[in-house]
Amino acid sequence: MPMLLGQGVRLAGLAAAVPNEREDNLELSSLSEKARSEIVNQVGVRFRHLAPSSVTAADLCESAARPLLEKLAWNAEEVGILLFVSQTPDHLVPGSATQLQHKLGLAQTAMSLDINQGCAGYVYGMSVIVGMMKSFGIQKGLLLVGDTITKMVSSQDNSIWPIFADAGSATAFELDDAAPDMQFKLGSRGEDFKAIHVSDGGFRVPVNSDSLLPEIVSEGVIRQKNQLQMNGQAVFTFGLSTVASSISDLLIEVDMQPSAFDYLVLHQANQLLNNSIVRKTGFRKEQAPSSLHDFGNTSCATIPVTLVSQLAEQLSTRQLRLMLSGFGVGLSWGNVILGTDKVAVLPMIYL
Repeated sequence: MPMLLGQGVRLAGLAAAVPNEREDNLELSSLSEKARSEIVNQVGVRFRHLAPSSVTAADLCESAARPLLEKLAWNAEEVGILLFVSQTPDHLVPGSATQLQHKLGLAQTAMSLDINQGCAGYVYGMSVIVGMMKSFGIQKGLLLVGDTITKMVSSQDNSIWPIFADAGSATAFELDDAAPDMQFKLGSRGEDFKAIHVSDGGFRVPVNSDSLLPEIVSEGVIRQKNQLQMNGQAVFTFGLSTVASSISDLLIEVDMQPSAFDYLVLHQANQLLNNSIVRKTGFRKEQAPSSLHDFGNTSCATIPVTLVSQLAEQLSTRQLRLMLSGFGVGLSWGNVILGTDKVAVLPMIYL
């Protein structure tokens, strides 16, 4: 795909929300002491916030969006587009975007759209909302991105349970002719979709009696067919090859060096993988903030969670040049180069 150019749209505000309940990987009784240490020191995840059964991704995003609208002093009825990016919607039908439009008080004439995307979802969502706002002359927009991914992960699957966590986010955009261009580079490799997937529960393989039977896949890995499975080695190889190359290719296409950026904000998949991508693409470790230790892998919400938890002061006080890179489920990837200037960033919200 050729590079996509987003023009005349400014990132105005940002907020993120996580559940109050927090699990400490160093206290996981299902893991040996050695395994607990490896999860923290190599994968990079110690704490994870888990949503209770009553809290959904839409709830977390709504909780981020309400105070963000207040911070920006935006009238909700002025927001002309709302995008909700998630793999864990409230209902199979209808999508959650229209319900969020109602709950947040947006006008009934606002465009409300759901996007089923995972780890690359934040960048994909940005590309869609920026393109629509510019094309249709929509003055203000809200991008809501979040997942309660732990609801589809088996707590008896030690290969991935200690990694995943829940979060929601809200990002505000507004038309601004003076805003710097955004350069997007998106892609997917659908032949490898089984690297991260849930086999049962859709209309290809509906939930049946076998779907709910726990299966012993290997030692320490017990899950049902309607729960998430991930081939960690395949994802690691994908990140190190395809994702790293896509970042380098975008740098070449725009004729920029890693030193021209303040930060490279990667999807928070695995600290060992992210460190390898940073080295391979020529960025410095100091340019790549991480939120894995305190928040884990929150699927499509990892980039906004990292921006809020690690870069709030920098984003809110000065101009920054960023590259954001999301990658994973699909397998898909999305990179964007953007400039920011005194973004309204709220402190992390805990529910």
